[in-house]
Amino acid sequence: MNTSHLTHWLARSAQAFPEKTALVAGDDEISWAALSRRVMKTASYLQQHSIKRGDRVVVWLPNSIDFVVCFWAVQYLQAVFVPVNPDTPVERVRWIFNNAEAALLVSSSEQAAALFALPADEQGQRSPGPVLFDKPGAENLIHPVLLTLQHIAAQADVTPLTVENALDIDLASLIYTSGSTGHPKGVMLTQRNMLSAASSVCTYLDLRASDRIFCTIPMSFDYGLYQAILAARASATLIIEKDFSRPLFALKQLVKHQATVLPIVPTLLALIAPLAKRYDFSSLRKITNTAAALHSNDIDTLITLFPQAEIFSMYGLTECHRCTWLPPAMLSTHKESVGYAIPNTELWVVDDNGVQHRNNATGELVIRGATVMRGYWRNEEQTQNKLRPGPLPGESVLYTGDICRLDEHGLLYFVARKDDILKTNGEKVAPREVEGVLKRIPGVGQVAVIGLSHPVYGDEIIACIECVTAPDIALLKAFCQTHLEGYKRPHRYYFSESLPKNPNGKIDRNRLPELLLSPPHDVKRESVKL
Repeated sequence: MNTSHLTHWLARSAQAFPEKTALVAGDDEISWAALSRRVMKTASYLQQHSIKRGDRVVVWLPNSIDFVVCFWAVQYLQAVFVPVNPDTPVERVRWIFNNAEAALLVSSSEQAAALFALPADEQGQRSPGPVLFDKPGAENLIHPVLLTLQHIAAQADVTPLTVENALDIDLASLIYTSGSTGHPKGVMLTQRNMLSAASSVCTYLDLRASDRIFCTIPMSFDYGLYQAILAARASATLIIEKDFSRPLFALKQLVKHQATVLPIVPTLLALIAPLAKRYDFSSLRKITNTAAALHSNDIDTLITLFPQAEIFSMYGLTECHRCTWLPPAMLSTHKESVGYAIPNTELWVVDDNGVQHRNNATGELVIRGATVMRGYWRNEEQTQNKLRPGPLPGESVLYTGDICRLDEHGLLYFVARKDDILKTNGEKVAPREVEGVLKRIPGVGQVAVIGLSHPVYGDEIIACIECVTAPDIALLKAFCQTHLEGYKRPHRYYFSESLPKNPNGKIDRNRLPELLLSPPHDVKRESVKL
């Protein structure tokens, strides 16, 4: 086995635990040995149809066994896995396919039909071909006609693969970020990047073969994708839920399968909390959070809902997967911190004068280690902006674009995205600080604080609050007067039953200005100026 390749973990699990359940999705289950066979069938079939080392394969599927099979099949071929969220608009999928110069698209027939129906654009972008469908339904759309994933799985024989010697510098995945404006950026992750990240996370989480990981996080998002990789490394069972659009059903599945590990994001917690009393979550031994930092009241909620579980507050970004983790024993005394650097990673902050600090300072976070991406696909300008010379000749470190604070002990505290810092009345304001105060008010759910250009203030501070009924304005004003300096207090509040989310479950801040500029007339959704 090649231990410098992700497939080593799948092969090892299939050999050590052949009959153990590897994946559960609804009523379907598959063992490690059966998963390995199905992966090899898929990889062999794709190789017969000219998919080779280095080719990009776009996989536009929901969380499913098929998704995981495709990931491992692409790895065995030493090709490059390009996941796309099933909710991604078809025009963006076409752009990603063309930007990645992909050799194959894997999707449902319905999605492919929508993609092929797009008219040619001004840039002459092509519709993809060939396409591999998950199940029969639209084979007449393409030429040549390929079998479906369903047919491949039913085949009796596996044709042996012909593969070259794999290197850990080979690209494993190309993950497109959501993109704040314009087109997304393709993050190039090597085998070494993903092996290092998964090994570090698996180590500090102490994942075991007896664990059952419940994944409702989109697997097109690196946090979700890594759940499949972590399960293979630990030989654990992965329970796959398509999404969290049916919270009652999803939680029922979690309890039914006695999940022991639950990855969440803060928006997911907001959906779980009102329903939690209906279920017995005693099987859970670990809760993990990343994507967006937890506020202190979120942590209090988690401790109350899951008293028996260790809670891991973590922080990361696609460009290096994971940066920090906070040991659960420190959670109650350091609720605002996202912890220390993960194993095999270094970090520091660089202040406005370009000086590096490892404690007692605030500045842009810099990450050094084997998890740091190779760069952005076909985007040298952005790559040079993010990857800069490190302490050793020839190496690069990642400038994250995140403003963070290190305390006297080297614990990290997220402050804001560099681009999110507001300047009002000549003073700098970190949205996260204002959000943390507002989240302590009863009735307030998710919060996003943004700024709109204003002729007097500079940035007008606007708090967008997710709630069923609008909180008392006088209470909001009084609470902010008590806990925030005058220049940090919101100038305006916008209430909504549901703030817009991006495919990764985070509040989509880029869509909030359009809501504020043209607010709806529903009385439950109102903009209130103080």
